[in-house]
Amino acid sequence: MLGILLDAAVIVFLIFMFKKCAEKSKLQNAVESMMCVASCIISVPVAVVTADFCYMNFFKQAIVKQVDTLVQTSNEVDASINTIERIMTGMPSIVNNGAVMYKTTSGENLDKINRILSGDLTNATGEIVDIIARPVIDGVLRALFFAIMLVAFYYLFKAFYPTVEAYFYTPDRAAVSPVVSMVLGSAKVMVIFLIALSIIELVGPILPDFYLTRASSYNWSFLFKLFCKDNLIMLFLGDGIFPIFG
Repeated sequence: MLGILLDAAVIVFLIFMFKKCAEKSKLQNAVESMMCVASCIISVPVAVVTADFCYMNFFKQAIVKQVDTLVQTSNEVDASINTIERIMTGMPSIVNNGAVMYKTTSGENLDKINRILSGDLTNATGEIVDIIARPVIDGVLRALFFAIMLVAFYYLFKAFYPTVEAYFYTPDRAAVSPVVSMVLGSAKVMVIFLIALSIIELVGPILPDFYLTRASSYNWSFLFKLFCKDNLIMLFLGDGIFPIFG
């Protein structure tokens, strides 16, 4: 049911956005579309590099301290106790919430963790934190920095709009033609939609697990299933951390 409601909400949003485009001049729609695309192209690598830097320099060591004792004593506890679950008790809540959707404690990652725990534990804690916590922390930081950088670059480019308008102005380009304006603004509308979807994909998994935030609740959403795997922004923003692109 939620999936159908989500599709309806997205359609209403798209209609609203295209209606706004139809009220603006052809030149303004074309420039705004280019500004959105350019802002994304610049913001994605900046967000990725900044998030990776923050994780390595501010978050990793703090998490390592929290779980180091649990890792180093993993061979000393009763064999009936699940070692991964025990380690997860020392992880921050956002890592615990995001581990399932980011698949950091299953599949190949689980095999890697077990191999590390069965060997020399001297440097094991840092390696395990990188496997379990890094994708989740990185994902949230990338979404945060991406949103900030995107807005910053968009308004930076927007400040040059009067100059661009004065240079490219012609009566025809300044005219409002609903159909043409919507076509020229379509790139802006699509970019905004994909941006929202990317941030939801990255941040959504860390939210507490209840009906509204559970991905399975939106299985009936045609648009979500269509675009979550064919999202060009997420392809680069989630590269190396999000399981769809792993």
